[in-house]
Amino acid sequence: MEKLLRGKAWVGGKDIYAFDMIRQEHWAKPLDPQELCKWVMAGVSPEFEGENGFKKFGYSFIVAGSNFGGGGKTIEHPIRGLMGAGIKAVIAESFSRLQFRNAINNGLPFLTCKSCRDIVTTGDELEVDLETGRIRNLTNGKETTAAPVADFVNEIAEAGGLIPYVKKQIAEGKI
Repeated sequence: MEKLLRGKAWVGGKDIYAFDMIRQEHWAKPLDPQELCKWVMAGVSPEFEGENGFKKFGYSFIVAGSNFGGGGKTIEHPIRGLMGAGIKAVIAESFSRLQFRNAINNGLPFLTCKSCRDIVTTGDELEVDLETGRIRNLTNGKETTAAPVADFVNEIAEAGGLIPYVKKQIAEGKI
C-alpha cells in the first residue's frame, strides 16, 4: 500500500452517519465495492444522489468533522462503498469507533486530525503521508498533522484487509 497519497478532497461536516453514507435499502446488498460505490454518500448531500453521484467527482479523500461514520450502525457497506468510489483515506476530527474498526478491517486509512477542515476546501489537492501524519494542501500551500496510521493498520491494509492479513500470518507460521 502506498504511504504517500495524493488526490482531491471533499470536505463534509460533522455527524456524517453510516446510514447516510449507504442508505438502508442498500444494506442487504453483497459487500461488493464496485456495486456499493454507486450509492455511497447519497444520503449526505443531494448532489450525491443517483447512481455514481459521489464517485463521478473523483474524490480521493474525505475531510470531515466529528463523529464520522456514527449513527449506531456497524455495517461494512459504507467503508466498502467509499473504497469502491476511490477514497484513499478519511481524515476527520473524530470517528465512530465501530466504523473506525471497520475501516481498519477493510484496509481504509482513517486519520484523526482536529485542524484539517481549517486548511482544506472541497476540490483542493492533498498529499497525505500515512507514516508521519503530515497533510499538505497542494492547492493553497498549508499544512497540518494528523495522528499517523499505526504500523499494524498499514500491515492490514497492505494485506488487503483483516482476513487476508490473518491468513498471511497463519501461512507464515506467526499465529
